Amino acid sequence: MARPGARSGRARLGLLAAVPVGICAVAAWALGRDERAPRAHAPAAGEVASCEELSPAARRGKRIYQRGATEDGRAIEGAIVGGAAALSGREAACAGCHGPSGQGTTEGGVTAPPLAAELRLGASGERGGGAGQGRGAGEGAMTAAALVTAIREGRGPAGQWLSPVMPRYHLAEADLSDLVDYLGCVGRDLDPGVTAGSVALGAALPLTGPEAPVGAAARDVLMAAFAEVNARGGLYRRRLELRVEDSAGPAGDAGATARLLDRGVLALVGSAFDGDPALRARLSEERAPLVGPLALAGAPGLVGGAPVAVAPGLAGGAPGRARDVARGGAAGADDVVFQVLPGPDVLARVAVKHLAGASATAGALALVVHTRDRAGEAWASGAREEAAHRDLPAPPALSFEPGRLSPRDVAGAARAHGARAVLFWGPGADLASARAALDDAGSAAPIYASLGSLAGSAGALSRELAGRVLFVYPGSLGERERASEEALHAFLRRAGVAPGPLGIQASAYVAAQIAIEALKRAGAHATREGLIAALERLRDFDAGPAPPVTFARNRRTGVLGASLLWMDPTSDTTVRASEWIEVVP
Repeated sequence: MARPGARSGRARLGLLAAVPVGICAVAAWALGRDERAPRAHAPAAGEVASCEELSPAARRGKRIYQRGATEDGRAIEGAIVGGAAALSGREAACAGCHGPSGQGTTEGGVTAPPLAAELRLGASGERGGGAGQGRGAGEGAMTAAALVTAIREGRGPAGQWLSPVMPRYHLAEADLSDLVDYLGCVGRDLDPGVTAGSVALGAALPLTGPEAPVGAAARDVLMAAFAEVNARGGLYRRRLELRVEDSAGPAGDAGATARLLDRGVLALVGSAFDGDPALRARLSEERAPLVGPLALAGAPGLVGGAPVAVAPGLAGGAPGRARDVARGGAAGADDVVFQVLPGPDVLARVAVKHLAGASATAGALALVVHTRDRAGEAWASGAREEAAHRDLPAPPALSFEPGRLSPRDVAGAARAHGARAVLFWGPGADLASARAALDDAGSAAPIYASLGSLAGSAGALSRELAGRVLFVYPGSLGERERASEEALHAFLRRAGVAPGPLGIQASAYVAAQIAIEALKRAGAHATREGLIAALERLRDFDAGPAPPVTFARNRRTGVLGASLLWMDPTSDTTVRASEWIEVVP
């Protein structure tokens, strides 16, 4: 039941194997590959209603089907016949091969048949014409007992061995019973926020307090983007609805997100998120995807020649380590936060890669200066990681409390380590102080920093930092930037959205477009797992004012690269200092 992978082989399937015997023959009829097959019929109205709210057993079975884990956290286990590969947890989940809605999949020329009840049971003859209708003699009925035999022993209804790529699962009787209960509803159950006529999406945004204009700007763009879809008839005859909770309250982002999850939303889109591990864990536990998070702190804008404040969920990424995603740890395949542009760790990796390209030993001679917080630690971690990737010594680091940097400490550390460059993460005022101290000490070392350092204070700072600081910027530049800006302005005018912080509006627009595209690709049966799977299949998707976005099973950052810019002190605009620099996930 897992997706084919390196350990299990390209041809391995799940619960049903694509061979012309036993259960798989039933699936072939359901797919219309046998002229004798009865047409799959829709379930009766009562059956649909019974699946909209799953029984406790079916809910437990759904967790096994989609996540490969029981309700109490035990990973299900299985093995390919002959011991060719052992499977555990999500790798063994039925949904990996048969699809989140039991629709069946094809990969590498091998088909995993559908498990949706109206296809599986209709073809087997359990309803309508009776057992055996449309099948050859002796093949047996597709009963619950036959499913249990297939799952545990790899045998078809009449005792035939299924394909050797069909895993044999080691499940307790109670777990098997739960899974079979859910298989009776797969493809017909409704996830939170989904009704016959609507899909509810949520956003935690500041609607009160000093950041209320920012939250209102994001909310208005999200609503306008969904309204355009609804004006064209919605998605699969469902309207998109936006539910918003105020993140400016005492419980902050986490409290607002919890209220949205309690109200019932399929996913979060353009929602405030600062990278808090506890909130990430809550989203992961409920498998509620967050698309295009807005970390409402200063970062460079995506449009226009001058920096503008924009959410790092698009322009800088919520603080976190992209490498953890690639390793499949806490932020790996179980992570459901799909950010657009990279966070501090990736930006630091870009800086080290550029520096290493200038000198074979440059990475060992860089001093990392960063704030003593989650974002600053991610910046330092990314610098160390890229240095290690290039077999360079870990760069020394100097941390400080925001607003309390000692410029003389920076100059002294740079001199002590013989630093040929400084990688700086922190507020623009501290960056300017560090630059002045280095000048006074006679150091000509270039300084690398995120363009977000200038957010909200470009004018005077740009003149102080011009000619010395290389700004790392992960947004579009040149003609693409201009075209994206024009398209965004046209959308805002068309939708009647009032002018606001353009970077935030761009972030919300991109988040909405990615979510809409993923919902289209997920199909008519809207589920959280289906949406996650659709997001993982996005490749080079053009969402507007951002570079093309790519996600994958172990990649939750859409863009993994940046360009370097100089600041022009005469015009407060930026000048390209490098081509696009990509880093490896």
